[in-house]
Amino acid sequence: MPRSSLVRTHLAAAVGALALITTFLLSSAITELIGNAADVHRLRQWIVFGLPLLVGCLAAAALTGRRLARKSRAAVIRRKQRRMQIVAAAGIVVLVPCALILDGITVGASNGGVVTALEITEILAGVLNLRLLVLNFRDGRGLTRRRSPARRPEMVNTAA
Repeated sequence: MPRSSLVRTHLAAAVGALALITTFLLSSAITELIGNAADVHRLRQWIVFGLPLLVGCLAAAALTGRRLARKSRAAVIRRKQRRMQIVAAAGIVVLVPCALILDGITVGASNGGVVTALEITEILAGVLNLRLLVLNFRDGRGLTRRRSPARRPEMVNTAA
């Protein structure tokens, strides 16, 4: 794949992941505050339905990022890779299980302490992932930002 296509794919996957996580977090918070039990359950179903898309975006961003980095050992690249490992771990260990469990639990009208604890855990892990991805996005933009060529001072003609 040509480098320009790889860069575009990486950017699209990263933006998609950021948009999905932001949508999941905001819709969860709003629905919990103003929605009823049926709204919460419907949202949980949509989140579970959207998980494969999110996982695909994150995997595409990680794989294309690794390919773009090649064998670079630059500190910024190592930070980005470390953040992606944390994002993946939080997703596998916390976010996906929480989403699946909450989808099953919210069927009933009872909103117990377990549901609240899982929702808080899910929101905190989601915010952590969002923060790490934003930091990666910022560092990635810093790597690709075009630098303007150095300006040479104008020569003043002293011969009159």
